[in-house]
Amino acid sequence: MEKNIKKMPIREQIYNIIKTNIIERKYMPGQRLSISSISRELNVSNSPVREAISMLERDGLVESYPNAGPSVISFSNEKLIQIAQAILSMLLGALELCLQTDRIDQLIQLLQKALKEQTEHLETESEQEYVRYSIAFEGAFIQCCANPYITRQYTEIEDLFYLTVLYDHWYIDTVRMLALMEHRQILSSIMTGDIEKAKTLLAKHYNRFQEKRGN
Repeated sequence: MEKNIKKMPIREQIYNIIKTNIIERKYMPGQRLSISSISRELNVSNSPVREAISMLERDGLVESYPNAGPSVISFSNEKLIQIAQAILSMLLGALELCLQTDRIDQLIQLLQKALKEQTEHLETESEQEYVRYSIAFEGAFIQCCANPYITRQYTEIEDLFYLTVLYDHWYIDTVRMLALMEHRQILSSIMTGDIEKAKTLLAKHYNRFQEKRGN
């Protein structure tokens, strides 16, 4: 029996290439993306490149301004606050859902696993590698919900979230140990059944951009 294997459309291949370059910081925040240059580099026409960039705009990884063309997202303090608020709202909702569906024990196990791996990679030289293990802690809340709609919502913003945390560590110089300590406090509150304290700690963890703006 022959298998019907569908070839990935050109625009999606280009989308994945550009996205990887953004995630791996080959394209830096705020860097202009030249459609013609990318087309020449990949030996394709401009049309699928434009379509791929439109898909990246949808994901929030690329932004366009009149008469300026597309560029990799740049992180203003206001934008950092908005992204942090979006993630916080997802995590608070996920925590509440885990509580309502009696999944707190499963959540604790997932958070413990994520925290263990984050701790083990605390000294890694690669900031990108560390950030992936760090945000796995947040991913545990979403995973525990076992809700495909919530998972889809988080997946759509996960790469942007990764870039935000990477930017925070790289440019704002957030101390790794501080993030780890706050994760530990959040887990400890959940383990002791103090869900309201856990929510307060989550809010504090994600309100730091707001606090910096106030300073």
